[in-house]
Amino acid sequence: MYRAAYALCGDREQAMDATQEAFARALSRWRRLRGERWAAGWVMTTALNVARRSLRRRSPLPEPEGDHADLDAVLDLRAQIRALPRRQQAAVVLYYLAGLPVAEVAGAMGCREGTVRAHLARARASLARRLGGPASPPPGPLAAQETGDADA
Repeated sequence: MYRAAYALCGDREQAMDATQEAFARALSRWRRLRGERWAAGWVMTTALNVARRSLRRRSPLPEPEGDHADLDAVLDLRAQIRALPRRQQAAVVLYYLAGLPVAEVAGAMGCREGTVRAHLARARASLARRLGGPASPPPGPLAAQETGDADA
């Protein structure tokens, strides 16, 4: 949960706060959440929502010193991920940045695996248009896992 919140907001303190807040809310609702299959997804969604809210409230961060080309690319990518529709944003953060398999992303989002794949495909196409890159899945095990191709 922390990794997903951090990937979304880019600030360790805010990610820790969002994660703690999500678990605190879950604890206060434990009677209702206990034993539910979707409880972990509820906590993940709550953590991401708290992180999103913190992004709206915080002042812009000062520009760090260092390699500006790489930093600019990362900041552009983060901004474009935040501009995606909420469900696509959640799928991208959970799958690519938090490293969850499609089945776990589906559980966290409360939808089917095919829906997660559709959100990922739409998000990739949108990011490719906005950032000027290819819309196909990146090579490697994540692409094989996403498409269900175990041999790749």
